Amino acid sequence: MRKKTPKKKHNTKRTRAAKRKSRVIPSDSLEMHEYLTKIQEEIDRLTDLSDKSEERLQDIEIHINLLTRLITTLCVEKFGMRVGVLKRLIKRVEKEAIRDSQILHLESIYSLPVRSDKKRQPWNPPRREDPWDDIA
Repeated sequence: MRKKTPKKKHNTKRTRAAKRKSRVIPSDSLEMHEYLTKIQEEIDRLTDLSDKSEERLQDIEIHINLLTRLITTLCVEKFGMRVGVLKRLIKRVEKEAIRDSQILHLESIYSLPVRSDKKRQPWNPPRREDPWDDIA
C-alpha cells in the first residue's frame, strides 16, 4: 500500500501578507543607524566591564597568594609550627571549605533558608494552671 503524502498548503493572500508584516523592515535608514549605534555602544560598555572584572580578579588572586605566603611564614617562623602539622591543618580546612560549599550549593538548589548558628528556642505553649492544684 502506498502512503498518502500530506497535501501541500498553498499560500493565500492573507498568509503572504502576514509574513511580510512579520519582517522587521526599518522605515528609515537613519533609525536603523541609530539603533545599531546604540547596540555598538552597549557592546563596548559590556566589553569594558568584562576587562575591568578580569583585572580585578587577577588583583584578587595576587592578593590571596601574598596572604597565603604571609600566613605560612607566620605559622612556621613565629608560631613554631612544624611543616607537617601545617599541611594537615591546611588539608582539614580545605575539606571543611568543600563541605560548606556543598551545603551552600544544596541549599541554593532547594531554596532552603540559610542555616544559622544560633539555636532556636523550642516553642512551648503557655501552660494553663491545673484545676486539681486549687482543690488540694
